Amino acid sequence: MHDTPIAQYTQSLYTRFACKRYSDLPISEQQLRSILEAGRLSPTSFGLEGWHFHVVTDPTLRPAMTQACFDQESVATAPITVVIAARTASSYDPEGEFVRDRGIRFPGTLREFIDDYRGYYTFLSEWKRLDCWSRSQCYIAAANMMQAAALMGIQSCAIEGFNEDLVAPIIALDRNLWQVALLITFGYPDEPAREKIRAPLESLVTFH
Repeated sequence: MHDTPIAQYTQSLYTRFACKRYSDLPISEQQLRSILEAGRLSPTSFGLEGWHFHVVTDPTLRPAMTQACFDQESVATAPITVVIAARTASSYDPEGEFVRDRGIRFPGTLREFIDDYRGYYTFLSEWKRLDCWSRSQCYIAAANMMQAAALMGIQSCAIEGFNEDLVAPIIALDRNLWQVALLITFGYPDEPAREKIRAPLESLVTFH
């Protein structure tokens, strides 16, 4: 039972924690690719994949990235920081190039895809939620990447405290097309694992 995939996955959920200090032990290229692949395979609304993963491994960039993240130790010590960028609202025009390039991949005609998508786009646009919706997609990829890392014994920390004006130049981000959604640090921990503190399932779930 303990060797089944679901048991291994559940165990990794219990052992993952928000790591604040990492060791110098490197993450292999194969491990990094597995983490990124978990992000790539994550679901997105209408399959648009409006994200890009900027992988920062150059140690000379670490001081600037740390400063941009308000001097958080997790960023200062992590061998890898992934900046997940989300497309800005301008990318999601139903008749735009980005939507066309994504939509043409799917079964049926491109016009069918665009007509199906247009109603949701209009709803988000009228409520001025396109940028927020685009950023929220990135959290799905982030969760999958962090859990894939945990299955390999690699810890992580989602970073939402950052100055986008300082992060963007480090990764040469075009602010007209992209916004910083969040950052994730990855590495082997140089601190004890912390207790998993969660509310009981019964207090979080209501069956209808």
